[in-house]
Amino acid sequence: MRSHIIARLAVTASLCTATTTLVAQRRPSAPVTQTPAAAPSLRPVVDAWRRVHEREILDEAFALLSLPNVASDSVGIRRNIDALSVAFGKRGVTLRPLTAPSGGNPALVGELNVPGATRTVVMYAHYDGQPVASGGWDGAPFVPELRHYANSIAGDAAALPERGDTADSQLRIRARSASDDKGPIIAMLAALDAMKAQQVAPSINVKFFLDGEEEAGDNHLGEILRAHKATLRADAWLFFDGPMHVNGAPQLVLGVRGVTGVDVTFYGANRALHSGHYGNWAPNPAVAVAQFIASIRDNDGHIRIANFYDDVPVIAHADRASARALSLTDDSLRTSLGLAHTEANNAALGERIMLPALNIRGIRAGNVGAGAANAVPTSASVSIDFRLVPNQQTARIRQRLDAHLKLLGYTVVGSADAAARSKDRSRLVYVAWDSGYTSVRVPSNKPAVGAVRRIMARSYGRDPFMLPILGGSLPLFHFVDALGATVITVPMVNADNSQHAPNENLRLQNLWDGIVLLTDIITGLGREWPGATKVVP
Repeated sequence: MRSHIIARLAVTASLCTATTTLVAQRRPSAPVTQTPAAAPSLRPVVDAWRRVHEREILDEAFALLSLPNVASDSVGIRRNIDALSVAFGKRGVTLRPLTAPSGGNPALVGELNVPGATRTVVMYAHYDGQPVASGGWDGAPFVPELRHYANSIAGDAAALPERGDTADSQLRIRARSASDDKGPIIAMLAALDAMKAQQVAPSINVKFFLDGEEEAGDNHLGEILRAHKATLRADAWLFFDGPMHVNGAPQLVLGVRGVTGVDVTFYGANRALHSGHYGNWAPNPAVAVAQFIASIRDNDGHIRIANFYDDVPVIAHADRASARALSLTDDSLRTSLGLAHTEANNAALGERIMLPALNIRGIRAGNVGAGAANAVPTSASVSIDFRLVPNQQTARIRQRLDAHLKLLGYTVVGSADAAARSKDRSRLVYVAWDSGYTSVRVPSNKPAVGAVRRIMARSYGRDPFMLPILGGSLPLFHFVDALGATVITVPMVNADNSQHAPNENLRLQNLWDGIVLLTDIITGLGREWPGATKVVP
């Protein structure tokens, strides 16, 4: 403990010395432009502070994670808003709701303004979470626990540390939204505490933006951003969402794939038919689904829809090199997942992420096992999500799928009722699309990207991977379309966090590193970002 105190005093003294020197230099005869020195990482003093306060951080984390936060649950959302408002208010940040004219859950925004700061950065996270599907959880999803984990499988529970003590950093918090996306919010709160404890001032104006409908499609987000454009003006947005690399390395993400989902339903007779009497006579919609799937995607993931790749850009040489560097751990990843091989002859995961994908996320037709009946089902459905790359537009994807179905001989209808009334159900197909996101990509040569990358390198002690596109999807296009924002994604949670699945978790060391990273960004980015200089009179 004594060494921690000495280290903290040394850093505080150096900061005070730097401040004194700056004041002493403020009397030149003519204006000069002062280029600030690079900001060192505050990891030694922040880690020392955190080790003493782990129990308090975890208590606050458990309290927040115990609040159900499904976007459709208005009562639960209100409780989350109240709890977050109190938590940020304790740190001197007043959250206020930003609502869309058409309704929906509010986004929450708070500001931390710094005299003399020349940059304003918005830090994004979302406070809503995924619905909890029935089954699969080893414990109640909204009763947080510390657990041992092995290969993403929850093990024995562990006790919270006593006040002033530390916990094993490999333990994980098991709870819904622990990693997606309340973990980064908890790190924001702890970073503000660490800065106050070390008496270190921010170097940028910070705005905190907490989204309330990210997991529900963000159907109101565009309205919110346009209605409150002046409030949300900033030099850059940092998104704290998504996982780090599978080998634990930090990643700086310059873009995300877009996504759009669709359910396609095929029909048979208007009542179930005995398979012995009609099984090779009446059209079977389950067979129609199987044939449809085979017609749109091969076993190596190539999409067979005509003209689908017309808008897909050629992967640049530099991006391909980055993608291959990210795939050095593919073999160990396959082993951990129990896969002897992966698609496209074990193609590099990093490269595959830079291409569009068609995922079959579910099939429904009749029953299996004990519920199976010797009958021809009346309908069958397949649920699909398309992952899109820059230049691909959801409207064109819809047009091309409709055209594909027509080539197969089907008539596309806009409702299940229309199919029910038809005299030729077996040639009809009902297609229901969701709203979807388009892909976004930020140029790697933007000054903000370089500045964040250098901060991350010092904070983690290693240069982050530059990932051109994240495999998952985020609503970044709203911020680009409505605000013209520069959006950079900075993942901080463990890759094997089981987001959107049972036993979602957050590794403690990822949380501790996230606290350091946020502290370094808030205190150092203003000195690191090229152009963020002051004209000293």
